[in-house]
Amino acid sequence: MSVQIVFKDSDEKTFWKHWEYCLLHRRAGPRYLKENIESSIILSSGNSLLYRDKSFIYIVNNEPKACVFLPLEKIENNITVSSNKDYVFSPIVCDQSVEEKLFSIIDNIAKEENVAKIMFSVDPLESNVYTYNYLVKYNYLDTSLINYIINLESSCSADDLLKNCHRRIRREIKKILEDKEFSTFIVDKDNPSYDLHEEYRALHHKCAGRITRSKETFDLQFEKLKNGHAALIGLNYNGKNIAYYYFDYSFDKALGFSSADDPDYDTLPLYHILLFRQMEYLKKAGVRHINLGQPSSPSMQMNYYPDKKELNIAFFKTGFPGEFVQSFHGIKYFSRDMLKRDIDIFLQCYIIT
Repeated sequence: MSVQIVFKDSDEKTFWKHWEYCLLHRRAGPRYLKENIESSIILSSGNSLLYRDKSFIYIVNNEPKACVFLPLEKIENNITVSSNKDYVFSPIVCDQSVEEKLFSIIDNIAKEENVAKIMFSVDPLESNVYTYNYLVKYNYLDTSLINYIINLESSCSADDLLKNCHRRIRREIKKILEDKEFSTFIVDKDNPSYDLHEEYRALHHKCAGRITRSKETFDLQFEKLKNGHAALIGLNYNGKNIAYYYFDYSFDKALGFSSADDPDYDTLPLYHILLFRQMEYLKKAGVRHINLGQPSSPSMQMNYYPDKKELNIAFFKTGFPGEFVQSFHGIKYFSRDMLKRDIDIFLQCYIIT
């Protein structure tokens, strides 16, 4: 048996070739798109966190069996496997027989690099593959959350999509649909507009009150859009574009990626109609499930400390047709000091009611 490990930092061209093979084999969701990985690295580097990128492909007899995104960050003199201090999506395993060996390799890398902890999360859109938190088998501490997933399979038409929304959401959508001062539009691979994409970027900065990430990451988003893996829904009011919702999709899975609005209009129900139009679009594209991302979990958990605004956003999402699913997370500690630090933060943040 011939075994080969191809590290991204030593042979990037071969790495990406095999990465695409694994994505196709597993019909992996949009979290694993090349542009999203590159964007994550740019953000980590831009925030002076990135220490080393140890991503690799595991190959047996010239066939890729698994691919692993493994960024190492340096945070307060501690090295962690994390992505902008958050969880890294778990490896894509094409052949379950190599899983144990794969996690052994990851552990060895962690020990060689003096890693304090590894943070992995399993894509909740992979629930057909993982019905339990398999990370626990490899001595990861279970820190799972729940995610709200929109189910497009339960609706046969646009009328059904609207009918299946909660009445509070349905009321606001109808209000916009019936008001001629509002209109929506879509930017995708069939009509890519860099100018509109730049307008979305400007609104993103205005909404946040600052520049939160580099233009390079937005340009990568535009590449996804041109490649047919993303789309941008816009809302126009009286001739002015006042809000955007950006989402990724791959195979039959989609991810709510980013939103931006003009704070001068934040009293209007902007995202009700944008999410509804997104659902219509993705339904036609053959998508079955949309992961709306966090905040979705409605209560505080270890490493998840939502504020009141985030909890309100989580509640808003439940107005759309879908259900909560387990979002498996796991942390493996190699440093008792790091474990104690995280427990201390949990004790400080957790509110006893």
